[in-house]
Amino acid sequence: MATLNSTASRPRRKIALVIGNQNYIQSEDRLRHCINDANDLSNVLRNIKFQVKTARDLTKSQMASTISAFAETIVDGDLVMFYFSGHGYHVNGRTYLAHVDDDLIKSDEDVEDYCTCAERTLHQLRQKNPSFVTVFILDCCRVHYPKNKRQRKAKLEGISLHAMEVPDGSYVVFACSPNQIASDGDTTDRNGLFAKHLLKHIAKPNKDITQLFRTVANGVCIESKQKQKPIRMDGLMRLEHISLNEKPTAAQ
Repeated sequence: MATLNSTASRPRRKIALVIGNQNYIQSEDRLRHCINDANDLSNVLRNIKFQVKTARDLTKSQMASTISAFAETIVDGDLVMFYFSGHGYHVNGRTYLAHVDDDLIKSDEDVEDYCTCAERTLHQLRQKNPSFVTVFILDCCRVHYPKNKRQRKAKLEGISLHAMEVPDGSYVVFACSPNQIASDGDTTDRNGLFAKHLLKHIAKPNKDITQLFRTVANGVCIESKQKQKPIRMDGLMRLEHISLNEKPTAAQ
């Protein structure tokens, strides 16, 4: 087992940025549960000793400033988490996260200009934390681009959120696989489908993150009858057990 760095002598700091974008300007883009997803996850993370910044219904400028401010708080060696619940688009091989001021998005080029690039965000966070782990969760892919249903159906095979470059030290989780749409839940639900299963398992003590997200994915697959299959991309180079809620064991 790999040895920990010098932070092993003290509790490792855990920090998270949790974003829920729900009330989009375009009425047809509004979602049901993203703010609940963000609020509920933030509460669970605080209960397991994360320092959490929660942001809701961010515009383009607010999204940029929120991510930059969060990145500046990272100290190398932190356990870092980023979670986004909202709309995501896949354009020209990159994944984009939509701000609530989406009324300017009329084309693929507009997505690139007016949305936040997920790959760029991940690299921004990793630059601040090269020696430990960044968990990057995208609970999106709920509406594909283009928005027109007929055009979307024609292009669906090529535009789901999927493969992205994963830098070393990153663990990336998508709420669904390529060519699938992540369920935002029914009107009677409190959370989206992925968030529901994430909340059920994320605080379990001493559960390795690879096992944790495998369990979440399995629950989503079963409940959706295989219509939604979360995927994980593992860029971890470390050998030791990594848990979001590390607790002393009897042996320790």
